[in-house]
Amino acid sequence: MADWVSTVSGKLKKITDVFSGGKPLAEVLPQMLDPGDPRVVIRPLGGDWLCPYTGRRVVAPDWNGSSLTLLKCQAIKDHLLSQPELQKQGIKAQMKSYEQLVRITVSMRIAEAPNFRFAAPKGEWVCPYCMQKTEVLLKNWDGSDAEMNWFVPEALKHFGQCASYQQDPINGAKPVQEITEAGGDRSKVSNLVANDPRFHLCDPSGAWLCPYSARTVAHLNLKTEPWGPELQQKIVDYVMGPECPGKYSQYNVERSLAELAASANTKPALL
Repeated sequence: MADWVSTVSGKLKKITDVFSGGKPLAEVLPQMLDPGDPRVVIRPLGGDWLCPYTGRRVVAPDWNGSSLTLLKCQAIKDHLLSQPELQKQGIKAQMKSYEQLVRITVSMRIAEAPNFRFAAPKGEWVCPYCMQKTEVLLKNWDGSDAEMNWFVPEALKHFGQCASYQQDPINGAKPVQEITEAGGDRSKVSNLVANDPRFHLCDPSGAWLCPYSARTVAHLNLKTEPWGPELQQKIVDYVMGPECPGKYSQYNVERSLAELAASANTKPALL
């Protein structure tokens, strides 16, 4: 029995040596984990590491997140050395694509990360990248969580159209505190849009006047679209978006109603 095990071990070593240039896998691992490759330093949930070869999450709380210290973490090193495919292929082993690893990471975060599971008061999911309330329901009417096999694909569909996500899908998500504060800002802006007459101005064509920039916004037309919750939410989306300077004043309007009404020949909308 011992002779058989020795023979098999010897054959495996020869196979590994062929792919690793005659060196054991442990010796070629540093060459396989290029420090400049973003695929080697992905942390899906914090205190862990995503193996770019297997796509598996490795719990590694003692790793500091640097590509230069990967192999100093025993859990990471043990995972790599225990993979049969890596032992066979050695330095010729192929990592998964960045896109595949992003999808794996984001799916994990949607399922478990608190900042990926933030809901507006009526259950609408809030995107952790653009921090906008979406049409995807995270919570059902009774307060229970939406089915994950439905929610995850819908969330991923939103990410496919989210410019903030596209810019940095791995590191661009906002923390829970920032999302919570943005939710408070949204409530504040929604209240202003509904009740402050400075948000009810338009020019003769009906184009809405932004009270922060004192400029009209052509695609928000108070004459062609009836005033109500749908139009108000579009205005809120605009105010909280990148084109509006409102966030720089914490959404406090500095101009008076008279000053705004005199801008660009505007007049109060007929609500």
